[in-house]
Amino acid sequence: MTKEELSNLLHSLDIPVNEGVASNENENKYPRTVYWDYIWEDVLASGEEYENRVTYQVSFYSKTPKHEKLIELRERLRDIGKHPTIYHEYVEKDKVFHSYFSLEVAE
Repeated sequence: MTKEELSNLLHSLDIPVNEGVASNENENKYPRTVYWDYIWEDVLASGEEYENRVTYQVSFYSKTPKHEKLIELRERLRDIGKHPTIYHEYVEKDKVFHSYFSLEVAE
């Protein structure tokens, strides 16, 4: 999966999506996703050249658990052969459900 494919997949859910941090405009919209890179890894490819492999965290925020858009995202990931472990937590302070997972992306 490329970063562009990841971005297109998230945007296809037709909910607010931001890379890095939530924009002021989307900060209080639910559901929404935010994604960012948090691991950069050099992988030796053929010919002594390096490929940059990046791991992204994808965070999904909603006011309800098991939101239909989260289920839809999971199904779309399955359709392309991706099966990340999805973690869940309830953020008491914000009264919001936070589901998150990581995906490796080739750049």
